[in-house]
Amino acid sequence: MNGLLTGLLARRETGLLEEIEKLENRIISMENEADAECWLLEDDIRQTRFEADCKLIGEYEEGICTGLPKEEILASLVNGALHRIQATMQ
Repeated sequence: MNGLLTGLLARRETGLLEEIEKLENRIISMENEADAECWLLEDDIRQTRFEADCKLIGEYEEGICTGLPKEEILASLVNGALHRIQATMQ
């Protein structure tokens, strides 16, 4: 009888260990997936910042070409940036 119980407990323990291993592998897979998504988001953020910088430089150059005073150009750029910030917060 003891041998039978020991065998059943050993099988149960083996099954539990296998389940734990499966869960560990799943957690590792989820962590790797989350890391990859973070890298993609960081790339998206960098690209968005680059595009915003290009737009600001373009607006500044346009203001210079039209002969506006620098103060007016900067005020316009700041105003535009504030509107974009407000739009993203809504």
